[in-house]
Amino acid sequence: MKRASTQPVVGPPPCRGGHLGHLNRNAGFFPRWVQALSQVPPQALAVILGILGLAALAQPAAAQSIKAYDTYEDAVDLGFKVKVPKDWNFIPPQPGDKNLIGKYDPKNDKGIDYKDPRYYWGFHVWLVKFDRRKKAGAAKPKDGEPRFEAPELKNVHEFVRGNETGLPGNWKKVEKEGGPLQIQGVPASWSVYELVKNEVPLRLYVAEYKLSDDLEIALVANAPGDPKKWQKAEGALQTMGRSFRRVELEVLAGSGAREGDSVFRTNKRAKLEAQVKSQPGWALHETGNYFIISNNPDKEFIEELKMRLEAIRKSYEETYPPERVLALKQKREEAQAKRKAEGGDKPEPRPEGGDGAPPTQEPGPEAEPPQEGRSVAAKATPLEMSRCSVVRVVQNRDQYASYGGPPQSAGYWNFVDEELVLFDDKELGGRRNTWAVLNHEAFHQYIFYFFGNLSPHSWYNEGTGDFYSGYQYKNGRFELKPFDWRVSTIKEALRQRENGKQSYIPLKELVRYTQAEYYGRNKYGLDGGDNYAQGWSFVWFLRTGAKGSRAWNKAWAPILDTYLEALALTDDLDQAVDQAFAGVDFEELEKAWIDYTLAL
Repeated sequence: MKRASTQPVVGPPPCRGGHLGHLNRNAGFFPRWVQALSQVPPQALAVILGILGLAALAQPAAAQSIKAYDTYEDAVDLGFKVKVPKDWNFIPPQPGDKNLIGKYDPKNDKGIDYKDPRYYWGFHVWLVKFDRRKKAGAAKPKDGEPRFEAPELKNVHEFVRGNETGLPGNWKKVEKEGGPLQIQGVPASWSVYELVKNEVPLRLYVAEYKLSDDLEIALVANAPGDPKKWQKAEGALQTMGRSFRRVELEVLAGSGAREGDSVFRTNKRAKLEAQVKSQPGWALHETGNYFIISNNPDKEFIEELKMRLEAIRKSYEETYPPERVLALKQKREEAQAKRKAEGGDKPEPRPEGGDGAPPTQEPGPEAEPPQEGRSVAAKATPLEMSRCSVVRVVQNRDQYASYGGPPQSAGYWNFVDEELVLFDDKELGGRRNTWAVLNHEAFHQYIFYFFGNLSPHSWYNEGTGDFYSGYQYKNGRFELKPFDWRVSTIKEALRQRENGKQSYIPLKELVRYTQAEYYGRNKYGLDGGDNYAQGWSFVWFLRTGAKGSRAWNKAWAPILDTYLEALALTDDLDQAVDQAFAGVDFEELEKAWIDYTLAL
């Protein structure tokens, strides 16, 4: 579950999926748990987004200057404060990270140059914990239930030598440096680690603080290891290292229950309020169905975001009414129970590709046994959990990458931690991009709470997400429109077929494509961008063709509903396709789809 902060500028995308969707103008790649590198250099971002596959050269950078300080304080859980660089951005940990308290990134960071044009090592100051205290109310999995657990590091040495700093390797302590720090009442020490990369010395400053036998805190910062550059950085790092102090813990009551709240919603709000209390610059916002966590100070943007989220949810509910979806969920559970009783049960589909992918996990913790004198609220329903959906919106692409946003993506739905993440694209592509991503990913989020990590074929899953990306917000509601990111791509592909080029996937094959094939590993050599466009256009045809296609066949109307129901009841992708397309003449279907798409 850890993320490194160095990122190759280009490279072939590994393929993962399920309901962890992620949207990009070229395609959708890299879910959050991949233990790959997670921060793209600012100088390469435009190139990556504009021309997938072309490399950009890293720019040389000088040491980041730290001349003034703010104070980070945690009076909610850990009880400490420490100086941090002034005007740097606080990036919180992803949910489930057991070690990272947060990190500070400089604005306009050019990174540390170590003579490798493929990579970028950004400046950071990390705050890390090694917390062995017993946690009250920790979730307990059912017997035999698979549960994904993020790895927990035992000490700062593991943090330094692993992927956590973004540059794993044989880091070694520098001799004759380090020693005790004069901290009032707190045993503390500092040390320096060094790594030589491409004959370039790099350094990490590490300050450690022992608050108790089962709790340590560390401040870690990176810097060039060149003697002159290190000398300039060392004074500021020591200033921060020596500033550590204990603080008294506050009793955080939270804002409490509001009219109409369920117990689940009240508890969810309290948890999020406690979270943002120790995350400088971040705030919690709320709508009837969403909790929004953002560090964006633009109040008008936040208000529009709130309105759009509620409006697009109404569009989801029109096509996937909660009552109908809940009825299907019940039928699904009955079918699974029957298979299990007959000894033929099998696990739900899991994302392809495996490396680091978590086991299937149903949302919501298992309640602890009630203690004497206490009552325990019933587990929330899927509908109630969907009405407490979490959306995290960061200020810009750099912060999105630093938080762990998948490279070459513009947003993602993290089903493991139940968090939708995107950034405000005002500065680069414009907010039209932000809203398109929001519509796409929020669909994955909405449907997850009813079916868990159900993993449809990509043409259905991503094609439906893109279907909602086309909705245009007007007068407080959404109007269905074609998704402009995809229209020109698929129309050009279909026109090229007249030249004898196989520029699209035959529908008979597309509906059975694995995720790997959909993302580019297919015999036609068509990449993710091409296939996303085709998946969108096929779903668009099946959703709107009854009113707009002269060649429409009424037998095609139930395809999408039949596919979802069959997959939900059987957990079998092949059966879902067999049932949805039973009796369909694919030549007739494909001709009608082509003509309809070219007329857009």
